[in-house]
Amino acid sequence: MNPLAPSKSLSLSTIAIVSGTTLAIFGGILMFTNPNQKQYEEFAEEKLSLYAKENLCQAGASGLDQVVKSQVCHMMVEAGKGQIPRVVRETTQKKDYMVLSIYETNLYLYKFRTIGVFNNFYVLDVNQLYDQN
Repeated sequence: MNPLAPSKSLSLSTIAIVSGTTLAIFGGILMFTNPNQKQYEEFAEEKLSLYAKENLCQAGASGLDQVVKSQVCHMMVEAGKGQIPRVVRETTQKKDYMVLSIYETNLYLYKFRTIGVFNNFYVLDVNQLYDQN
């Protein structure tokens, strides 16, 4: 083997074809797995219900009245759960980029930005719109 002999290298067109094909396949996978509005509404329903139960319905003290209030709050969240997708639908703007979607939901005191990609949702940020005090 002669170390001075020219080595065989991939041609520029071969690299371009392989790169283009890889990019097209990855783009197709992203497009195919971009979740839709209904999936977002289901995601939001689950997350908002969980947030309410964990943060709004917790008993502040150990008294019986606090426990009762907490239980009533939990029951109200469960009873209103079916309305959450409608509220989310009415307060959400979707920006569809074919390979991913960004959802901006303005729920009275809070604004949520969520990205939908690979059949999953990731909350990007939550902003409090108004000071509650």
